[in-house]
Amino acid sequence: MIPQTLFASPEAENAYVRRQVDLHKYIDLLVESGFLRPAHHVRLTALGTESLIVILQPAGTPDKPAPLRFDANLYFKLVDRPGDLLPFTDSAAVVSFASADQLPVRRFLVQAALVQSELELGQKSINVGNMQVDEACRKYLVIQNRSETPLMYAIRKTGSIASGDICFVDSRYGIVRGFDSRKVVFVFSPSLHGAYSEQISIANVLNARGGKKATLKAAVRRQSKFYIQSLRLEFDTLAPGRPSTDVQVLAIKNMTPKTRHLIVKSLLASEDGFSDVGVVLEARFPPNIAAAQPTRLLDRETEEKIESLEQKLKIAVRKNRPEKVEKYQAKLAKLRGSGGVGNGDSDSIQATDAVPDPAGVQIRRLADDTQLEVELPPGGDVSIPVVVTARLADPKVDIKTGANALGTLVVHEVKDKDNVKLVTLAASVVLDQ
Repeated sequence: MIPQTLFASPEAENAYVRRQVDLHKYIDLLVESGFLRPAHHVRLTALGTESLIVILQPAGTPDKPAPLRFDANLYFKLVDRPGDLLPFTDSAAVVSFASADQLPVRRFLVQAALVQSELELGQKSINVGNMQVDEACRKYLVIQNRSETPLMYAIRKTGSIASGDICFVDSRYGIVRGFDSRKVVFVFSPSLHGAYSEQISIANVLNARGGKKATLKAAVRRQSKFYIQSLRLEFDTLAPGRPSTDVQVLAIKNMTPKTRHLIVKSLLASEDGFSDVGVVLEARFPPNIAAAQPTRLLDRETEEKIESLEQKLKIAVRKNRPEKVEKYQAKLAKLRGSGGVGNGDSDSIQATDAVPDPAGVQIRRLADDTQLEVELPPGGDVSIPVVVTARLADPKVDIKTGANALGTLVVHEVKDKDNVKLVTLAASVVLDQ
């Protein structure tokens, strides 16, 4: 019987429901093991006592929401007894009962009120959408009680490896009062990439056939280990065979807490897929690359924070509120200088990413000026100057002034050539007169 009064704490409610679940499991275990078995005949020793356990398990549910009265009788009859111990003084009555085998019967009355608790889910399919590995999000299950009787629920996971990515913040056991609902919060943090689909079972403790299942779905992407600020570098016009006069910067940031070793190389003309345009761009890295000053790269969340603060700053300037202008300017300076923000709101922004040490970045040349090996410390970034030279891919092709020439830079980890990022190089060609 569920107490009508509320529990003193969620822990007390959780403990009560767990005891009920354990009690049901223990009774089933005793029946399966044969410790509890149906008793059709009971033998009592002289002056002995025997305990009988009565288990009532309704086979169906009431058709009406109101409690259904249930009455049953258990009859006890003597079948083997000494004749001299019968509680009769009249010898004629004794002979009559003994011959007809109709001794008085003891009746045990069993009464109960049958009720049902109907469990429903607010959402049977929860689609998280696109996520990255180790990214966390908070979702919740809405458990509804469609009956007047209090509902005891127990949330169970499948026990697979994927189910370990689901962690319930609140207790997995609880009570929902009549015609009420409850939100059960959980945190989903995937550890493997790919299509994710996992079932969560919500059992009705008092009605084994009234449980429900919810499905959690997500598309988990592989976590990006490094970030390139721009995947297209635009150069000024240049003549074939001559290096570009302007220098573009390839900015790379390490997005992990581990040191990463990257390969940066120029795709040769024979390997380039743009050879059909007649001119390709070959990238070169100047010898004074180590002297380049690193550019602070901002992640997407930080850029969104900066954009929001810039809008607030414009409004504060228009409304002539100098105290808010100073406040927003200070926050913008902190964001642009730190490269990362905390998880707090816009009024309590704190830098969480440590500023990487530029001295921790190591650059080594592997093939003249066309290939580099870059060692990036955790959270570190580097800015690599790039110049290009236009090469004729096919001398037979007639090149016109203003034709677009393209080239490619390839960036990947030393031990992971499957995760490759391509940077497009673009410039206009001017023929010598």
